[in-house]
Amino acid sequence: MKKISLYLIISICILFILVAKIFPEDPFWVDCSNEKDLYKYVSEGWKVEKIHKKGDIVQIVGDVKYYYHNKDPQIILFKDNRIKGLNFGWRCSYLEGSEFNISRERFEKLFSS
Repeated sequence: MKKISLYLIISICILFILVAKIFPEDPFWVDCSNEKDLYKYVSEGWKVEKIHKKGDIVQIVGDVKYYYHNKDPQIILFKDNRIKGLNFGWRCSYLEGSEFNISRERFEKLFSS
């Protein structure tokens, strides 16, 4: 009986290891920015413009208010005519990415009320 239990446990462990090796990580998720990224950009001369936290109003279009809904913050940096947004958290959607880059004119056009 002990041998059968031992073989069963070993078989299940081997099965889990094989499944982990065969199926790769979900490509929909990417790593988010972290404090090292923030320190790197600040030391390169980027300035913090905004910090979006959950519940902050991001944009107002007409009578509609758009709120920042993620539980982790998003930090908006600027340098010259460029804007960079760092998305923090455990993992980010590949659509959102770990950071975004945009010109100041485009940013103001998109997010002006």
